[in-house]
Amino acid sequence: MEEAGLKMIFIVLFLIGAGQAAAQPPEEAKPFRVGAGLGCSFTGYREETEAPINRYLNAFTFVVDGNIEKGGFLHSLNFNFYNGNAKMAAPYKGYSHKQYNSTRGSIEYALDYRLWGDNVFPGYAGGAFRIDAYFTAVDDIDHHIPTGYGLLFLDAHATQKWIINAKNTLSLSVGFPVFGYAVRPPYAMLDELWEKYLNEKDYLKFITLGQIVSFHNYWAVSGDLKYQYKFNTLLALYSGLGVELSRINFYRPRTDAICRLNAGIAFTF
Repeated sequence: MEEAGLKMIFIVLFLIGAGQAAAQPPEEAKPFRVGAGLGCSFTGYREETEAPINRYLNAFTFVVDGNIEKGGFLHSLNFNFYNGNAKMAAPYKGYSHKQYNSTRGSIEYALDYRLWGDNVFPGYAGGAFRIDAYFTAVDDIDHHIPTGYGLLFLDAHATQKWIINAKNTLSLSVGFPVFGYAVRPPYAMLDELWEKYLNEKDYLKFITLGQIVSFHNYWAVSGDLKYQYKFNTLLALYSGLGVELSRINFYRPRTDAICRLNAGIAFTF
């Protein structure tokens, strides 16, 4: 009888404990994430408005990104910026400039909706709005000769996440432009127009230096792979690999290739 009574007590305690565990809901994933990091961009470009020369630049890069995941939607914000001095790949006959200051900034907002996968391997697709700005000037003469372009466009966008476990997450995002508008000078030696319009604050004239861009005159693809390790519900470390390829062919072609490595800290709440 005593043995049967002990068994009954253990069964009752087990059922009470199980009931309490079932009554406690699992911890919800934090919907907001903000991260900031530093890294290096390994870049190469060919800007033919100034000279048909390949140039290379390894530049310190600042990165900020964030996500909001709620109701099946994934909101993403990405910003990166670098500045540095580019060098020619090889001497070019009749061309004496050697020092170039190159600046690039990009900001992107993406809105994706979950369309496939499960809680471990969810996939999202949607679109993104992006602004890119490239600016290059010759630094070894008194009067800088600036060139580059500013671009606003809409991307087709997709994100695939792999939630390895509670602490480790891997995600891949890709995008390519569909439609946009680019402001770009016809020739580097005519870039006094940039200065004139900006000094006069005649922005409408400045915008006339651009045109609509789509598949007929602008091609690009971008990819961003991120790994994140969570220490707790608030703090995480992450690393990223970004790749971008682009080519714009008016008024003269410019081609860019970027490989970016970065690491940083993220907060979830």
